[in-house]
Amino acid sequence: MNYQLEHVAIYTKDVDASIKFYEKFFGGHATPIRRGAAGYGFCFVRIAGVPSIQLMESATEVGVHHYGYVTDDVEQVAKEFREKGAEILRENRDDAGKLTTIFVKDPNGLELEIRAPR
Repeated sequence: MNYQLEHVAIYTKDVDASIKFYEKFFGGHATPIRRGAAGYGFCFVRIAGVPSIQLMESATEVGVHHYGYVTDDVEQVAKEFREKGAEILRENRDDAGKLTTIFVKDPNGLELEIRAPR
């Protein structure tokens, strides 16, 4: 199975201030801020030559929320991870019911997002 690190999601208390920081100091380019299903604002900041950073608005948390990977077959990954005893926290499916994303907990309690390419 192939895996590619796509993004690192970071909680931030001020998305706008964080965007300005990554633009000013790293030459980043932010996507528009949008609201997630849970109601928090988020965006992605692309910095040349590296995976993007996902900024996630939080009034109480700061730091890494999860690491996001892309793989060619999420269904197969979910099956293999279950067989090996991974803790799958949640699954996302598209309107047709096809598995698109899984979230897994690592031994340190960090979440890993593994999804199909967009």
